[in-house]
Amino acid sequence: MQRERLKTFQVDGDMLTVPYRYDEEAEIFIGQFPEFDTEPRYTPNGRPWKNVVSDSCPYAAGGYDDCGSCPYLIKAGPQDIIGVCFHERLRSRTDPEGADPAAI
Repeated sequence: MQRERLKTFQVDGDMLTVPYRYDEEAEIFIGQFPEFDTEPRYTPNGRPWKNVVSDSCPYAAGGYDDCGSCPYLIKAGPQDIIGVCFHERLRSRTDPEGADPAAI
C-alpha cells in the first residue's frame, strides 16, 4: 500500500502541495499542513494562507474568532482545513519580488 499521497490546493492563483502520510494506527492519511502562523505564505495577489484553526484575528467575521468560521477564508474545497484570507486589511502590500509598491 502507498504510504504517502500528495494533495494540491489552488486558491487565488497560488498552488500549495501538502503531503499526506498514512497512519497505521488510525488507518487514515493525515496531512502534514504548514504552520502559517510561524511561516507565513502569501498568494501572488498578496493574500495570506491560513489554517482553519488560526484564531485571534482582529478582523474575524464569524461566530468565533477562528479562521474556519470566517467568511473571508476561501478554501479550494468545503472540507479543506487550509485556505486563503480575502480580508483586504490582511493583504500584503509587497509584490512577489519583494518591492513595496508604496515606496516606488
